[in-house]
Amino acid sequence: MVNNSHQPRDYDAVLSTQNLAPTNAAILGGIDGVRQRLASQDATIRSAALKDAQKYGESGLDLIIRGLQDESLAVQQVAYLLLRERKELSASRALRGYIPYRLFECLDTFKAGQEIALSPDGNWIAYLRGKNIRISNLHTNELLYTIPKYPKAQEILALSNDIKTLIRVRNSSSNVIEIWYQGELRHSLYGHEGEIGAIAISPDGQTIATGSKDKTIKIWNLKTGKLLHNFDNRLIWGAHTDEILCVTFSPDGKTLASSSRDGKIKLWYLYSSDRPLTLKGYATVVAINPDGLTLATTNWSSHIQLWNLSTHKVERTLAGYAVGVRVLTFGAYGRIVVSGGIDKSIKFWDVATGEEIQTLTGHQDAVTCLTLTPDGQRLVSGSLDRTVKVWGVS
Repeated sequence: MVNNSHQPRDYDAVLSTQNLAPTNAAILGGIDGVRQRLASQDATIRSAALKDAQKYGESGLDLIIRGLQDESLAVQQVAYLLLRERKELSASRALRGYIPYRLFECLDTFKAGQEIALSPDGNWIAYLRGKNIRISNLHTNELLYTIPKYPKAQEILALSNDIKTLIRVRNSSSNVIEIWYQGELRHSLYGHEGEIGAIAISPDGQTIATGSKDKTIKIWNLKTGKLLHNFDNRLIWGAHTDEILCVTFSPDGKTLASSSRDGKIKLWYLYSSDRPLTLKGYATVVAINPDGLTLATTNWSSHIQLWNLSTHKVERTLAGYAVGVRVLTFGAYGRIVVSGGIDKSIKFWDVATGEEIQTLTGHQDAVTCLTLTPDGQRLVSGSLDRTVKVWGVS
């Protein structure tokens, strides 16, 4: 018997009305029956039809992909979850072109502690609890290692791509950057004359940048502990002239963005001798789009500004916070910027239009760190409420 995937099966639903079918009428089943149900005004019927569509090969896959454009978010959610299980290239392309963040909700909450830091892949966390700094797996709660807290010191933590490496800034009588590897202190970096308030790790995990109240930015080799660059206004023309508020690397690691109380934002081109590009604007947080063409900044006004780095001008202003923004991050493809605020909320924004896509609530205090997983399917957030939340499509 010839196997024809377009013919009715035992599991095909039969559409009917209260009227009897006319004599000699055909019962619509198979892929045509699925298409008929997808034309229903009832979102529940359309969702069920998508689940049946996966039984009909490529023809069914096409219908599932179209489901991503359905007017109902519930139907879009079904299509999205079905496509995540498919291995076909067309399914992967459809997921890359779809923005799922309207569907996000809290999937899990973990008790952590103070000074939360997230690994770039969103799988590991570092936090201070009691007298120890703990590094553990977010999903299994596996404890990788601990290091002791330094008495009477203000500490800032950062995790590299290599989760075995932890960066700890200790601000006390001496301001020092410590590099720990698997719980063992590898390097102590001295040189800043003032309190260190900004730290960033390069995407390749080879270097770190630190900014201080001493008005300088320093870049260090993570493995050797050697100082590579010292952006000091006493040494370099065009350097900052006041406290450094934020430093961040571009996704390719070739550019460092910085902001300062001097009311300027600077882009440092690390592999050239060019002077930094200077933008006039006060910013407490900065982030660079993966395409290198857009810079996101925010200040005490609580607005987010998107700068066009070709024209050096603000292209869009995103207004949605009543109080300040603490953290900014771009999605993997640069179409989305995500923000976390003092008002405890997380917002997703469309970079091209400036539209606010989604607002997530659930934290009980300010959101201090955010990581989108590389596939864009999960968001991890840390807060002053001492919890870490995982967000996604349930």
